[in-house]
Amino acid sequence: MQPENSTHTQLLGPLFHALPGLYLVMTPDLIIVDATDAYLRTTFARRDSIVGKYFFEVFPNNPSTPDLDSAQNFKLSLEYAVEHLQPHHMPVLRYDLPRPASLGGGFEERYWQPSNTPVMDEAGKLLYILHEARDITQNVIANQEDHRRQERLSMLNSAVKAVSWEYDILNNRMYWGNSLQEVFGYEPEEMGPGGESWDSRVHPDDFLKVQESIKQANDAGCKIWTGEYRFMRADGTYAYVLDQGYTVYGSDGNPIRTTGSIIDMSKSKQPEDDLKENQNRFRHLLETLPHMAWAAEPNGKVLFFNNHWHSYTGMPEDQTEGWANYLHPEDAIYVLTAWNNAVASKTPFETEYRIRNHYDGTYRLFMERGVPMYDEQGNVKLWIGTFTDVEDQRQSLEKLRMKDQHLENILHHSPAHICLLQGPDHICKYVTPGIYQLFGSRQYLGKSALEVWPELQEQGLRELLDQVYQQGNVVRINGLKALIDRNQSGLSQEAYFHFKCQPLLDNNGNTEGVLISAIEVTELVQAKREAESLVQALMEKDLV
Repeated sequence: MQPENSTHTQLLGPLFHALPGLYLVMTPDLIIVDATDAYLRTTFARRDSIVGKYFFEVFPNNPSTPDLDSAQNFKLSLEYAVEHLQPHHMPVLRYDLPRPASLGGGFEERYWQPSNTPVMDEAGKLLYILHEARDITQNVIANQEDHRRQERLSMLNSAVKAVSWEYDILNNRMYWGNSLQEVFGYEPEEMGPGGESWDSRVHPDDFLKVQESIKQANDAGCKIWTGEYRFMRADGTYAYVLDQGYTVYGSDGNPIRTTGSIIDMSKSKQPEDDLKENQNRFRHLLETLPHMAWAAEPNGKVLFFNNHWHSYTGMPEDQTEGWANYLHPEDAIYVLTAWNNAVASKTPFETEYRIRNHYDGTYRLFMERGVPMYDEQGNVKLWIGTFTDVEDQRQSLEKLRMKDQHLENILHHSPAHICLLQGPDHICKYVTPGIYQLFGSRQYLGKSALEVWPELQEQGLRELLDQVYQQGNVVRINGLKALIDRNQSGLSQEAYFHFKCQPLLDNNGNTEGVLISAIEVTELVQAKREAESLVQALMEKDLV
């Protein structure tokens, strides 16, 4: 059998090995003939150690999952392909892989979508079975984690009496979650459609303080806002709540939408028997959160990290000290400084830094947010905080920044001179360097068109721009003469341009500005004049 397999392997050769898919070839009696390099990498196998061996000798069942007979399920699919000479596609199959000793031994949990296809000769005799494996482990685990996350969120809502909410700032629309009636006694339709549904129920003594806190967070561009205040229940009593919202900002930097949850913390405001009971309650709360979280004493000493932190960083579960060792070395000093300053000033703590993933040794960027919890005397009794993975968001912003730079370079080297005016007052928001050649070193940005070009007012500049902005018309002016300082020498030269004014539309098709472009056609105009002069000279010569 071995020589025959060796021959098969030579026949398949490097071309088969280099295929990108996960393929394995077996004889009808399930002896491995060959496999692609991609299959070998994924399954931790070596070609010389599996060729010529019975498939289930190489890939046995995981002994730690005795109730899961993966090998038998897979064998049934192979037998179907052999017996019926037809391809067989399996549903999702968990089939754990044996790990080599260099990777720690044991088995690694894996999920596949296998298919087994018979390969026959010209006479219809079965030669091989082509096995294709699609590794869908990451998708399955992600789905499982999402399911667990939903379960944890459900547990969190029931454990701490949380009400989710969403506020559409631009349209003044407030949306409340299903637990509103259970926690505060209101039906959603009782609340009112806009932000006033929240405003009118915040305790008057807390309202201005909370509003100022929100304004400061928005002015600073903070994504996460947290506040404590009293919120009126349907029966007229007030609940002490912890409110946290995540804000989305528009391209102009202004907030457009906020989502969050209000947690009824009334019990935490009541005297508790001792600090231990308080800590245990927050420990349970933090364990139900879907991301890394922590609690600390008033002096800043960490009391507890939830399991997500220990799982991600690899820190032993019974350890809380030395957490800075799991941060990027370049970030640790300023993080510790910022944390100590927050503890000393008793103010919320928010910063971004990199944390090491102990599985692969890479660092990802997280936003950490910590808030102090106060007792009735205004003293900090506990800190709680969370980590939010913002690595993908940072990479997306970096890509956008690079695209903006690329666009800027294109515009700067474009033969067209461009000016962008925004709004009904035609405020200048952008100009390319060529505009300075046309009109000199004026103050353009932030000024209205009439302030930038007062000399064009008598020529109907305002009327022209209004026509483009209000009526959506495109206006062209060809061959307009202008004097420009082409070499920045103080000497102006005659030049000619084709001007185009067109409306600039937003995503909804509404006009938000006017785009002015100018392309120099001086050489074209001069050539045309020379041609006309030549024709005139010839005509005069013929007349003579």
